[in-house]
Amino acid sequence: MLEHIDFSQYKNIVIKVGSALIAPDGRSCSSEYCLPIAHFIRKCHKAGKNVTLVSSGAVAAGFNLVKPKNEVLTRKEKQPLAAIGQSMVVRHWQRFFDDVVAQVLLTSADIKNPERSENARNTFQTLFELGAMPIVNENDTVATEELTIGDNDNLVAQVAALTDADLLIICSDINGVYDDNPKTNPEAELVTQFNGVTDETLAVGKGSHNPRGTGGMQTKLQAARFASENGIDTIICNGKNESYMRLFSNQNPGTLIHRTCKEVSVA
Repeated sequence: MLEHIDFSQYKNIVIKVGSALIAPDGRSCSSEYCLPIAHFIRKCHKAGKNVTLVSSGAVAAGFNLVKPKNEVLTRKEKQPLAAIGQSMVVRHWQRFFDDVVAQVLLTSADIKNPERSENARNTFQTLFELGAMPIVNENDTVATEELTIGDNDNLVAQVAALTDADLLIICSDINGVYDDNPKTNPEAELVTQFNGVTDETLAVGKGSHNPRGTGGMQTKLQAARFASENGIDTIICNGKNESYMRLFSNQNPGTLIHRTCKEVSVA
């Protein structure tokens, strides 16, 4: 069991926050879980760490504002809701920070295109130099396939590679990765660390239980696999109980997936 993590070694962090934390329990953007996460980010800034925030919640925020009749949404229904919710999410986060925040909308296609990818990399670097925190979201209003296969879970690891991150933190509504589904098996145990992500590890992941979200544990593990193969450690932890604050005392807050490659690339 891994309990100790040298948090001081990480200088460039990407944090992903899911819809269940931003717009919980049928509400629009809520400060309940976001404010403590913002406090964690501010402490990271004071410790000299760069932080990129990948924030879900646009679809959920739009849903909770206009209250469409359908609970289960198609891609065409999600896209206009994302357009409504995008500005709400950025305004929501800005109020927790004295420093400037900057919205960056990306799709996987942007990152795969060498010229656009390089432009995005330069933008992130300049934002860090200006002291502005990037807030990244999937460009849901124009995305096609990405929106239905985990959106920000699949995007976040690519952003981590693009920004030369050394740590990816995925804040979920569960304590980490279990050896079985803890919602159906009370005997399921938390796995505190993996050396990379294998096919067997991926099989542990299940589909999303959030009707306004698009990811689940499996997409988080897919993100962790991509990050690991690109030289980035990943932590999956519970964003509802502030477990991530344990990192400042060098304690493991959930499940750590070790990098399997020392070199970071954006392949």
